[in-house]
Parts: sequence; structure tokens; C-alpha cells
Amino acid sequence: MQEKKSELKSAKQERVVLDIMSKLSETHPSFYYLSTIEIAVEIEKYIQASGQLSAEQSKLLAGLDRHGIQMMLSLHSN
Repeated sequence: MQEKKSELKSAKQERVVLDIMSKLSETHPSFYYLSTIEIAVEIEKYIQASGQLSAEQSKLLAGLDRHGIQMMLSLHSN
């Protein structure tokens, strides 16, 4: 049961991170060409900026650092 909750949380986190990535790519013309770590840093900055996310999204992504984001992005690309 705990494993299912963890998988669900990870899937929700991934959806929010990919949504953020989409928003950032609209305003950052060369975003597509950045390295995974550079993208993770930009996403981390976006998450930390106040008012960018809903309360639910903020709670969901709390504790997710650039390394976690980078891992999520690299797993998503496969």
C-alpha cells in the first residue's frame, strides 16, 4: 500500500515538473538545448519562487531538490 502511494506521488510530481518545464521553455528560447542539470536548476528556482505554484503543488514538491529533479528528468527521457 505504501509503495502505491509513493508511486502515485512520484507520478504527480513528474506531471508538475513537466508542466513547469513546459512553461519555462515558452519563455526561454534556448531551454531545449540546456543540459539536464541546468534545466533542473531552472525548475528548482521556479519552485522556490513565491507565488508560482499552488499550495497543493508546493506541498507536493517540497523537499525536491535539483538532484531529484535531474533524476526525474533523466528517467522521463528514457
